[in-house]
Amino acid sequence: MTRLPKSDPVAVQAWCRTLFAQLAACGVAHVAASPGSRSTPLTVAADQTPGLDVSMHLDERVGGFFALGLARVTGRPVVLLCTSGTAAANYLPAVIEAFHSGVPLVVLTADRPPELQGVGAPQTINQEGIYGSHVRWAATTAVAGTEDPGAAASVAHQVVVRATRPIPGPTHLNVPLREPLEPPAIDPLSIGLLPLPPDSAPVELGCLADLVLGNARPERGLIVAGPMDPSPAGRVALAELARRTGWPILADPVSGLRRGPHVANAPVLATGDHLLRSSWADDHRPDVIIQCGGMPTSKGYYLWLNRVGAGRVVAVDHLERFPDAALQVTDRLAVEPGRLADRLVGRISSESQSTDWTRIWTEAETSAASAVADLVAGAPFDEPGVVSALDAALGDFVTLVAGNSMPLRDLDAFLPVDVRDWSIRGNRGANGIDGQVSSAMGMAAGSASPTVLLAGDLTVLHDLGGLVAARRLNIDLTVVVVDNNGGGIFSFLPIANERHIDHHRLFHTPHGLDLSHAAALADATFHQPTDRLTLEAALIASVGTPGLHVVHVKTDAAVNVGLHREATRVVDHSLHDLGAGR
Repeated sequence: MTRLPKSDPVAVQAWCRTLFAQLAACGVAHVAASPGSRSTPLTVAADQTPGLDVSMHLDERVGGFFALGLARVTGRPVVLLCTSGTAAANYLPAVIEAFHSGVPLVVLTADRPPELQGVGAPQTINQEGIYGSHVRWAATTAVAGTEDPGAAASVAHQVVVRATRPIPGPTHLNVPLREPLEPPAIDPLSIGLLPLPPDSAPVELGCLADLVLGNARPERGLIVAGPMDPSPAGRVALAELARRTGWPILADPVSGLRRGPHVANAPVLATGDHLLRSSWADDHRPDVIIQCGGMPTSKGYYLWLNRVGAGRVVAVDHLERFPDAALQVTDRLAVEPGRLADRLVGRISSESQSTDWTRIWTEAETSAASAVADLVAGAPFDEPGVVSALDAALGDFVTLVAGNSMPLRDLDAFLPVDVRDWSIRGNRGANGIDGQVSSAMGMAAGSASPTVLLAGDLTVLHDLGGLVAARRLNIDLTVVVVDNNGGGIFSFLPIANERHIDHHRLFHTPHGLDLSHAAALADATFHQPTDRLTLEAALIASVGTPGLHVVHVKTDAAVNVGLHREATRVVDHSLHDLGAGR
């Protein structure tokens, strides 16, 4: 009769404690864990490791997105930890987002040992390679405790190095464990830990050495800033690059550049989507575009590039995405945009190079922003009014998390440039609505500033698990829910006007739910403003105060579609007054 091998609990705990000690030595400060039996030795070791905070998550999907938000806002790798089986599969959406947005996550999954694989053991699946091509690196260790603790230090060191350099993203370590799983009440001997290698990738200027630093620098340049998370120094460097070259920045809401003191003396523009949809923009073709980060939210940018093009389009992205939906990119530089800007600024004259080209674009911005503000001020209270209320009510030093689908596009269309130091963030890797509340919770946990999530009703309903976890995790967060009863982004598609298709049922997906019940379930304060003034009052009352707050704003998708289209029309009209082709 064959007996199953047993673990040596002392050896297992020594291995697990060394694993987490090495993770902490490599800069990990937080472990987002979910309860489970097979992961017991790992969970206990994490909890007993100095320098590590452990948060417990009932739902692995919530835990995954919480870790994603925390890692994004802190810039430090966060560990995810779960038991075996389908628990690991629930991390996949967060892992995909982390991969595409360059967020360092270390996923630790407990597993059954080899002798329990393929024999029908409960909670056992094939976990090797479960995240496929969406991780930077993956490995399965030997059964915990069967190797010297030095092996644990080595693999922990590698899993962090691969998550943070050269391209940050998620890594996966699968750890088989045998019973008994209960750790002994002893402290294992410490061993020497490994230091992280320096992250000193050189900054290659590539074609920009001639385009920006050469004597014949083009006057007609644009910097298009897509989704990215620049450091404070990187934001300043990019704004300074725009000032010294005279090349305006078209700043996506989640580029990190639309708001902050850096905009005071730099040509940073917020109305890019409106400008690029106008006939005016077709008469102002740039000689060069520096495209930074991910693909901009603005569809107008893609359509304009497709219509007009540019002499050179240089994609700058350290994540090596190099988005090129219009097939116009001519050059690619794998470097972090803020670091590149800092290097360029150090070699350019400090004098402002404001030119006629700069003046034309900044005048167009002023005209477009005024036209949009006048439209919103006189319009029915809807999504643009919500953005206007956020702009009026939120002060300096705030984190605004932009939910995907319409909220981000509403911000892109209606949030102006301002010197207030806002950190505007969003999950623009895979652009899904998954886990937005949980991501915002992670950002709130890692930020010293008050945090606000602007999200649609379907986004919040998709992550009710995150909403109800806020109180247990002691998170302070204001969630502004724009509720058009089923999502409105598909109302912008041509199919919305097809009479033979039941668009409302198939694409708008009305739910008819009373979201006050969700707020009550999550023990959140609940506000239901009906106009801009009562929304501003609700924001002032909730933002920065302890606890979870749900601000529920009912809107009409058809009204929002009309306002977006009217904004494009009034901007185009205002630009004609400037003189086409001037």
